[in-house]
Amino acid sequence: MNLIIRSVTMNDLDSVVSIESDTFEMSQEMTQKDMIGRIENYPDTFLVAEIDHQVVGHVFGPAFNKRYIEDEIYFKNHLNRKDDQYQTVLSLAVSPEFRKQGIATKLLDKLSKIAKKQNRTAVTLTCLPKLFSFYEKRGFVNEGKTSDDIPDPDNVSSFNMVKEL
Repeated sequence: MNLIIRSVTMNDLDSVVSIESDTFEMSQEMTQKDMIGRIENYPDTFLVAEIDHQVVGHVFGPAFNKRYIEDEIYFKNHLNRKDDQYQTVLSLAVSPEFRKQGIATKLLDKLSKIAKKQNRTAVTLTCLPKLFSFYEKRGFVNEGKTSDDIPDPDNVSSFNMVKEL
C-alpha cells in the first residue's frame, strides 16, 4: 500500500464529496457546496489520503480562536488566520474498504504537524462517545459536553476533545 497524505485540490472534489456524504449520510449536493468553500478557504489544513491515485480519506478544519468548536464554523467558511491558536477537525473520514489500516491516524498526525508549524497550541474537535477510545489513543483528552450541544438522531450528545501540541 503506497499511501500519500497531501493537500487537497479542486480535482479531489468528487472523491471528497463521495466519502463525506457516505460517511455522514448527507446529500451529495449539499456536501459539494460545503466542500468547495472549504477547499478554497483552507487548503493547507484540508488533507487527503491517496492510494494508487485514488482518494480514500480526508481530514479538514480551519484554524479557530477558541478552544472548542462552535456550530458557526460548520456553516461559515473562513481563511486560516495566522493568530488563531487552535486547529479544528471538522471532519475525519475514510472510505469503508480502507478503514482499520491506520489511514485516519496518519491524517490526524499530518494535520497536527502542520498545526504545530503554524504555531497552533492544540487540535480540537467534537465527537460522539463511541469515538472516545479512538481519539484518546491518539492523544486527545475529553473535556466535556459541547456547549452548542445538538444531539445526534439517536439523542446522543457530542463532546469536546483536545490534543495539546
